[in-house]
Amino acid sequence: MKRSARRKRRVGQARLGRRGTAAIEFALVSVPLLILLIGTAELGMVFADQYALSLGVERAARFAIVHSLNSAAPASTAEITAVFQQAANPLIGSSASGAQVTVSFDPSDTPGSVVTVSAQYPFTPITGIVPIPPLTLSAQASYVIQN
Repeated sequence: MKRSARRKRRVGQARLGRRGTAAIEFALVSVPLLILLIGTAELGMVFADQYALSLGVERAARFAIVHSLNSAAPASTAEITAVFQQAANPLIGSSASGAQVTVSFDPSDTPGSVVTVSAQYPFTPITGIVPIPPLTLSAQASYVIQN
């Protein structure tokens, strides 16, 4: 019986020596996992903002070719920029006004000419936990004015 009591005591001592092991393992694993999760979210935001820029310049360029000088309601550069902001705003948010939009016509705003709308947007990370260098996202769309 003494052997049985000794064995139980050793098992009990072994369990006491392992106390808190799960908490330490959780602490060691959770920090890198959390950084990976936040990094994935930040990368998703980069892709979402890039998509918003592409959508905005696409819609602005299409608006520009429909509203050329020969149309019933020719559009100004300010109106084309407003169309970009209206298209990009739901995805980027109010910071879409921080994008630099450039509208150019080659050679002019007449049929046969090419309209190019380009935009640049400085991406700022949501959190400072993941070290992402400053990014400038850009998008461009070109169309030929038909009418």
